[in-house]
This record gives sequence, structure tokens and C-alpha cells, in this order.
Amino acid sequence: MSLKNSINDFGTFLGDKESLLDKNYPRIAEMLKLHWGYIEIYQYINKLLIVDKDRNRQGFPVEALQEIYILQEIHEKLFPDMRK
Repeated sequence: MSLKNSINDFGTFLGDKESLLDKNYPRIAEMLKLHWGYIEIYQYINKLLIVDKDRNRQGFPVEALQEIYILQEIHEKLFPDMRK
């Protein structure tokens, strides 16, 4: 099941659009679903967003970054006691 279909607020945010994370980054989408509802999601998101100078990574397109930030906001809203 996609992120869009498994997280109602995310589906509402996307509307008719397809999720770039679901489409182009299926492993990341799966990991986000796996961590959904747990405090570990914040560590995983930080790992996605922070660039280690010793690693050569391309980074995400702006639209994918926006989806990650929206998912983090939705998680914080649904699980407010889990935020560090």
C-alpha cells in the first residue's frame, strides 16, 4: 500500500497527484511506513535530510523534500507526544 493510501492526511495533501516518494523512492516510502507511529521516524527523516560530507549523495528534488516535510508535520500532529 502506498504512503498516499495509508496516511489519510497525506492523501488529502496530494489530492489527485501521485506521491513522488511512492513513485521514485519506493524503499524510502516503505521505511517511512514502517516507522510511522513510532519516535524512530524522526531519526530516519533526519538521516534522509542531513548530508554527510563523506558521502556522495545527489539529494532529493524539491517536490520530494516537500513530501518528506509534510509527512513529518502530519506525524507531529497525529502523535504530538513523540516529538523530541
